[in-house]
Amino acid sequence: MGFFELPESWGIDNRIQENKVNSFEGWVYKQRYKSEQARADNVIRVLSFPEFSPSGKQEMIKEFDYTHNLVTNDGEIFYAKQGAGETPSANEDFSTGFFDMGTTAYTEAETDTYNEYDVSGTSSISGSIQAFTSGYPKTNDTGDADNTGDAADAVSYAVNYSAAAWNDTDVEQGAIHDIATPVSTTKLLCVFSFTSFAKTSSDTLKVFVNHAFENQ
Repeated sequence: MGFFELPESWGIDNRIQENKVNSFEGWVYKQRYKSEQARADNVIRVLSFPEFSPSGKQEMIKEFDYTHNLVTNDGEIFYAKQGAGETPSANEDFSTGFFDMGTTAYTEAETDTYNEYDVSGTSSISGSIQAFTSGYPKTNDTGDADNTGDAADAVSYAVNYSAAAWNDTDVEQGAIHDIATPVSTTKLLCVFSFTSFAKTSSDTLKVFVNHAFENQ
């Protein structure tokens, strides 16, 4: 096999360098985009539902929706203690915890506890209080491509609901807390509202919450 020397007019060295720069800039842009998304629409809802092709083959179709959350005062205290290497109180330690889905959207406030979230004691959907997906919370959540809000400087929380876990025709709210059987005074890490959607007994649901901190 012969070897050929390309003409200098082709500027091959410059082209190689330009491609390296473009590749690096593309990577930087992707990381910046992911970081910005973790700060803006940082809650990602992935509803998967069955559809049948004309040939009769069943496939699961993914529907994505994005919203943002409000970290409560108790959530801020949790992060402050974590950053200082202190141990959060038992009723505000969200390093382990639970997602909770609700039917009634309301105007969130930083002082909220479960009393405000579970409007009139009827909003929380039975069966929706479920522990974080194994391995969460974690940073740089590259293990699940559905979490487009992951970032190296974002902590991600996730829950995976099976089709049989629960179903409801009007899902509008969500929260994270630290207990399987919350009461009115239970503290919240955060709370978020959805555009209303339905989860049927054939649908699976994943929810990601990404918390990022920068230039504070």
